[in-house]
Amino acid sequence: MSNMIKNIVLDNSGFPLLEKFLDVSSLRHKLISGNIANVSTPGYKNRDVDFHGELKKALDNDGHLEMATTQPGHLSGRRSSSGTPEILVDKSGESNGVNNVNIDEEMAGLARNQIYYSVGARLLANKFTALRSAIKSE
Repeated sequence: MSNMIKNIVLDNSGFPLLEKFLDVSSLRHKLISGNIANVSTPGYKNRDVDFHGELKKALDNDGHLEMATTQPGHLSGRRSSSGTPEILVDKSGESNGVNNVNIDEEMAGLARNQIYYSVGARLLANKFTALRSAIKSE
């Protein structure tokens, strides 16, 4: 019964997309923080993740979540994916005399990413509030 509830309620209501949104945003925060921490490390290469590309991977071609299997006889409808985001390493030359990390761009990216994460967390909280309200309503 709980597996059926998970499939019907959670998997088909946007939770997986928001989970992916927060996962990629969290990874991006770690990468940007690492870039900032290594701003004066000789030869360090800037790292990032394609945030929008990873979210597109979580969606099918029509912009909808991949369908979930609710019965054993259903076709899965799931595409194979790597599951883990690809970390992009900038191989360009030095831009600050030591490595290719631009502290101004990294700080702006960190602020932008924090906004993304806050919005994602708020949307997820709203989903849980709506779910709680639907369960409690009579």
